[in-house]
Formats: sequence, structure tokens, C-alpha cells
Amino acid sequence: MKLTINQRRVFNVLERLANDGAACPTNAALAESIGADTSDAAKAFADLRRIGVIAVVTLRAKREVTIVATGAKTAPLSGPPAAPMQSERADA
Repeated sequence: MKLTINQRRVFNVLERLANDGAACPTNAALAESIGADTSDAAKAFADLRRIGVIAVVTLRAKREVTIVATGAKTAPLSGPPAAPMQSERADA
């Protein structure tokens, strides 16, 4: 499958970050890193997801990307804080 230049550039950034275990950047940060407009970077990101080159999990405004071919992932998303455990009452 042939990727467009922006798709290739976005993929290369995501692959490097996933190999390093770094956080997935915003579309604006991706755009800056590839020298493109935010809309072009967002489209390339969406295209990579649509064609199955990357898998994306989103939580709030953050996302975790998996490079499908290698299984490498960007930094894991942190979910909502775990509920504190209630201590057992000794006076029962």
C-alpha cells in the first residue's frame, strides 16, 4: 500500500514515538513536526487509522497509538483514578 507524503511523515513520527514509548502528540504537534498544516496532519492521521496502519485508543483528549505491523505503542493512557479502597471497619 502506497502512502502519501504526509501519511508517510506522520507514520514515521508515530513509529519513532511508539518505539520510544513516548506520548502521542496532538494533531497540531504532528503538523509542526512534519511541516504541514494541522488539517493536513489530522487527515493523514485519520487515513492511517482508516487503512489499518495504526490503531488508536482515545481517552478524553489524549490518544494511544499502536503501530499495527510491529505492535509498538505510544505511552499508555492513564484512565480515571482508581477509587480508594475502603478500610475494613474494626468496630463491627
